[in-house]
Amino acid sequence: PLLHQWTKANALFKPPVINQCRTIELKLTKLWHKAVETSLGKGNLARKNEFLHTLDTLFDILTCKCSIQLCSESNCSHSGKRENNSHIDCGCPREKKIPVLELEFIKAQRTKAEGQGSMQMGSIDYSETKKQIANAKKREQIREREQKKKMKSEEAIQREEELCQDVYHFFDIPPINVNATKLSELVDLSLEVLEPPLITSLTSQELRNLKETPMQVPK
Repeated sequence: PLLHQWTKANALFKPPVINQCRTIELKLTKLWHKAVETSLGKGNLARKNEFLHTLDTLFDILTCKCSIQLCSESNCSHSGKRENNSHIDCGCPREKKIPVLELEFIKAQRTKAEGQGSMQMGSIDYSETKKQIANAKKREQIREREQKKKMKSEEAIQREEELCQDVYHFFDIPPINVNATKLSELVDLSLEVLEPPLITSLTSQELRNLKETPMQVPK
């Protein structure tokens, strides 16, 4: 019922905008223990009054706890001229931000003193909910397309690497004769090598020896 009440007010009120179910369960359990202690007369009067005050405020399951300010409080020029009359200085990730249309409602619920606040959770706004669901679906489709594009790119890179490995193994790398004194003796051409060796397993010292002992070029 609790989650249903939130999602009924706004379709975007779902994790991670609101807490995960496990976190909500822990909050409810903690509140229940406080209620039991208060009913049994445990704690002083100040703690009892504090608990009774929390019962009249919003059971806040929103992930974002950033401060919300009304346009009228900040002398904003937009006060009363637009659908949303509030501001929030929020540094939360985009997926955890409070829906803009609900800022004024959340502000009223968080700051109300006794009785009902200036705004209450009402019946579902079907047109707004339909729009929000469509936008959420569109964002999910975009995310899926980007994920598929990334996977295809990774698969293409993997295929290219496998192809390079296949080409590498296709050509036999001939052994190099480190004792060669002539160019014709450097590689055994009887092995029917299709390409000259592009790599070698010779050590640095063997390469230096080849350099210090110039080979004779056949005339």
